[in-house]
Amino acid sequence: MKEMQRIKRIIIPLLKGLPIIAVTLIISLFIAQKAIQYSVPMFQSMAKIKLDDRKYGMSGNNLYDDFDVFSSENKIETEAEILKSPLLIGKTIDAMQLDVMVTRLGMIKETVLFHDNPFLFEYDSENSELYNEKFLLIVSENRFIIQNQEEQQIAASNFGEAFNLLNETITIHRNLLLLNEKNIDTDGRYQFEIKSRDAWINYLNGLLDVKAIDKEIPVLRVVVKSENAQFSADFANKLCEVYVEDYIYTKSIAATKTLSFIDERMVDLRSVLSNSENSLEQYKIDNKVVNTLQETETGLREMSKLQLQLINLEMEEESIIELDTYMTEGKYYEETAINFGFGDLVLTELVKKLKLYTDQKRDLLMKYTLNDARVINVQEKINDIEAYIKEAIHQNKINIQTKRAEIESSLNAMRSQFDDIPTREKEMRVLEREFQINESVYTFLAQKKLEAQIASSALMSFHRVIQPATASADPVSPNKVLITFVCGFLGLLAGILIVFGGKMIRGKILNKSDIEKLTSTPVIGVLTKAKKGQIKTHEFVTLATALSLQHSGDKQTIVVTSSTRAEGKTFIAKNLAETYTQMGFSVALIDINFFNPSFNSVYDYLLEDLVKNNQLSAISPLLNGVTKIGISNKTENPTLILAHKQMAETMAKIKSLFDYVILDTPGAVISIDALCMLQYADLCLYTIRTNVSKAQYIPNVDVIQEEFGFDNMQIILNGAHKSTNYSGNFNGSQLHYSTAPKGFIQKIKHYISTYSK
Repeated sequence: MKEMQRIKRIIIPLLKGLPIIAVTLIISLFIAQKAIQYSVPMFQSMAKIKLDDRKYGMSGNNLYDDFDVFSSENKIETEAEILKSPLLIGKTIDAMQLDVMVTRLGMIKETVLFHDNPFLFEYDSENSELYNEKFLLIVSENRFIIQNQEEQQIAASNFGEAFNLLNETITIHRNLLLLNEKNIDTDGRYQFEIKSRDAWINYLNGLLDVKAIDKEIPVLRVVVKSENAQFSADFANKLCEVYVEDYIYTKSIAATKTLSFIDERMVDLRSVLSNSENSLEQYKIDNKVVNTLQETETGLREMSKLQLQLINLEMEEESIIELDTYMTEGKYYEETAINFGFGDLVLTELVKKLKLYTDQKRDLLMKYTLNDARVINVQEKINDIEAYIKEAIHQNKINIQTKRAEIESSLNAMRSQFDDIPTREKEMRVLEREFQINESVYTFLAQKKLEAQIASSALMSFHRVIQPATASADPVSPNKVLITFVCGFLGLLAGILIVFGGKMIRGKILNKSDIEKLTSTPVIGVLTKAKKGQIKTHEFVTLATALSLQHSGDKQTIVVTSSTRAEGKTFIAKNLAETYTQMGFSVALIDINFFNPSFNSVYDYLLEDLVKNNQLSAISPLLNGVTKIGISNKTENPTLILAHKQMAETMAKIKSLFDYVILDTPGAVISIDALCMLQYADLCLYTIRTNVSKAQYIPNVDVIQEEFGFDNMQIILNGAHKSTNYSGNFNGSQLHYSTAPKGFIQKIKHYISTYSK
């Protein structure tokens, strides 16, 4: 609740200072309007370019893989820098045929003319003397005058006639097509500058802003901001067009040069490749090479077979030798058994028969003698078989030795053919490697030649202008809303600062809280501000009641004073006396405020007569009114009367006759009169008036009490805001018992009426 009351007390000065705030706001808005009116409007146009994305774009398709010549993944920042490069801007300048910048000079602002340029210039474009020099052009009907920057005339001529400017011939024509189309009056002051190419590039680079929409999205935003809406759009579109055309041109040139290089290399490679083929062919013919690997494998297999046959022959030879030895010894089947490892079936049968006849001979010898015909017959058979076996063994040994010699000779011959294989393989590999290298290079170049032919013929680019720039209808600068808002805000802030700054500088009391910060003396009552001549009787009734409640006796003497003049002391004393009279009390109003403009009104008694002439017996209370006692204006120094020896007796008499004695005194800071009367008072009402009483005098209340030992001093806040209640503790629009207005609009009006006055 306290915070809400504090907020209300802060709002009251704002509402009361609304006229000041309104004036500063109107002035600031007027300044904003003039600033907008005389500022050069800037128009912005924006175009968007979709860059080729090899990962997700059309060029990633296999069908178009080679159309965009050797294109790699483009970095967005790189393409943005290319768009802002002097190269592309220079090409755009050439495409738009920009040469002379003409500016219309007004009283306050200057306007650059682009498409609405009413003049055409002819000059030697190769001459640099006129470049980047500014000249004033003053046009009057069909004649013009040219001045330098110091406004010195350096040339004059008619339109269409050549004249000399800085030792160079130049001709200025009217743009009749534009003048007839738009009906433009060319009379006036102009400035023209023949800009060099570098100057145009620097100027346009300041108008251009190229940024990526997002680091991950391959879309560039080309923004151009200039004084001419159509020029901004045309320049942005032309720059995008030049960018795409330059991209295609660069790729086409690269493809053409690549194709030329490939053709030259392929001519050289044809002869080299042909020589490699012939060398390889001749080597195969000379060395009778079909397939070295297959030949080697076949030879190794044949050698393995011969070696296997040689081993078998060696085994047969061993068997024959053992058999021959066995037969030579002649001890058949007696001590050792015959070896049948030879494996000949005929010989095996003969050996079996030899064994059989030998057994028969042994059996016959058991019955017959050696000379027996039957023994002899068996012995002859044994001899025949033995002779046959020996002869067979001899012949087989010869055959085996012959075959072995043949096989060994074949093996030696086959082994010799492998001696030169490493050399042949090395030479063959060198020739084949050289041939394969030349063939792969030729194949690669043939493939790239096809790609380059496709690219040089397919003049296309996957960079696309997805949003062309259009002429803006509304300027982006000056920002009317922003300037108006900022100026309005500053004006509002200035008004608020003036209101609160004035409050701080003036150092005036505005409410009860200001008093409580400066003194510990309590505020007994609050009188709200009223219109001139209007008296709020109910507030004085409230004040009188509050004083009566705090005073327990039947009689009371009240001194009404303040710090300086115009704080409402007389007003309070007079109305408080009348209020007590209406409440049935007898009241004496003693007017000793000699400095009050209303002083010397009609008094019932003069104080100097009561004090000096001892006329106290003549005093009697009026039945239906306030008894007025004052000092004559003829008195030069009222303080002599107030400090008179008889003043104490006089005041005692007056206090005994009346219920309430109210003294209207001068300001305690200006005059000592009020302090003189404090000794006779039961209560001192120190009046403080809002927006009048200065804060520096408020501590005077405590000083008076401390120095003069008067401890019954209370403060009346006079002229408080109308929303303040009788105690000064609360502010609000509903601190009354009257019927509140119905309806939202009526309530708002009531609140404004309550707080703003």
